[in-house]
Amino acid sequence: MLSVWIHMLRRRTTAAIWWAVSLAALGALLAVAYPTVRGNSELDKTFADLPPSVAALLGLSDGNLLTSPAGYLDSQFYANILPLTLLIFAVGAAAWTIAGDEAGGTLELLTTNPISRTRIAVARYGALLTLLTVLAVVCWAAVAALAPSTGLTAGLGIVRLAAATLACALLALVFATIAYAVGAATGSKPAATAVAAGLAVAGYVAEGLSHQVTALRAVRYANPWHWLLDADPLRNGLTWQSTVLPVAVSAILVIVGLAVFRRRDLR
Repeated sequence: MLSVWIHMLRRRTTAAIWWAVSLAALGALLAVAYPTVRGNSELDKTFADLPPSVAALLGLSDGNLLTSPAGYLDSQFYANILPLTLLIFAVGAAAWTIAGDEAGGTLELLTTNPISRTRIAVARYGALLTLLTVLAVVCWAAVAALAPSTGLTAGLGIVRLAAATLACALLALVFATIAYAVGAATGSKPAATAVAAGLAVAGYVAEGLSHQVTALRAVRYANPWHWLLDADPLRNGLTWQSTVLPVAVSAILVIVGLAVFRRRDLR
């Protein structure tokens, strides 16, 4: 299992490095730009008139002002850009773990070695978790290093930054695990990517509309985006909604994907 885990990390290292550098640069840029926003009451007045659905998707509901550290970081990063970026990376990597390798004709060769399918699949999923964790830590470190000097940690602290980053990574993990499970069950990388990406987009739109469309409010509690945005870990810290739920759902999806993968014929 260790060899399979290392092998996947090696094959994804270059891409992961570029993603890490980009996320670190983005996080640093947002931190450095905050002093230009801080104390600008005109911005608060402008964003106060946003529709409830838009304000919720920006993390500016419940009186969260854009010029406050929490409002700025939520609206510019933790409520949209960071979870979406981590999601895109994680879904792409998850779709490759089994389905991509199978489509390339190398997975069947790997299974001829004295290692079970379950161990291969678990090792690949472990490598996915490792890559996602590294990106999240790099992003947190970039923001946390510059936040104190720019005033972004006022009333928050680097622990809250870590909580928000972790919650975003867990959101990405849910949709990445969907791609992983679909890929393991079908052997199709396009299907895995399309299903996960489609559900992610639909969930994001549904979360915004649920603040105005009554019919959507009943189902938003099953929406991973609601678990993140409603919990607002940057202001409230980690909760069962932003941590336990995504971990539990991801675990169930992995088990289902493994069960199907063990029984189907490889292409």
